[in-house]
Amino acid sequence: MKSEYKEQLLRIIQIQNDLLNDFDLLDSELKDGIINFGIYWADRLDNEHYSLTQLKSIANNILTFWKESIGIATEMFWTELEKNNIVFKRSDELNFVLQKGRFRRVDIGIFANRDWEVIKEFDSIKARFSNDQIVKISNIIDLDEKSRVEILKKRLKRKEIPITQLRNFIQAFTYISNLGLWDKHFTNKEVTELYAFWNIICASDR
Repeated sequence: MKSEYKEQLLRIIQIQNDLLNDFDLLDSELKDGIINFGIYWADRLDNEHYSLTQLKSIANNILTFWKESIGIATEMFWTELEKNNIVFKRSDELNFVLQKGRFRRVDIGIFANRDWEVIKEFDSIKARFSNDQIVKISNIIDLDEKSRVEILKKRLKRKEIPITQLRNFIQAFTYISNLGLWDKHFTNKEVTELYAFWNIICASDR
């Protein structure tokens, strides 16, 4: 059983690295981090001995991103595991979204906003969720974007960022910036003002 688990773990690493090398799905820094982490563990698994408990802990570390993300790469990864008869429990972030009506973290919301219009048509999504649930997820993504915009608009109106609102501002700014939504929601003047706030925050952290 331990030997089989180890072989499956090595196969998982190969699948994720092949997937990320073959498709331009993630930004280069995140992609390289995942691939290098996989190579690191593949080398150790080939040269060191681990108990089954230790192997399961290693698996959790390797699968962290795939369990805590939403997007094209994530759907393709779990689909490939299924095709290869590799069964690992998936903590589906979309179930959390449906249950709580929100995203666990801002980065998960960013990935969902970026890729949802594509992946909602995937067979893997349609097999797990009803049409009503897919519509509900779409609405939650729209509301998440709207709430981030409202946070920034409020700071523009009040011309200040209280300490208590600093974290919300940083998350909202990061969200809009990563998704390239400035032109959709803000004038050039508003963008300039928001970047002025951002530069002050960055300078204060130095």
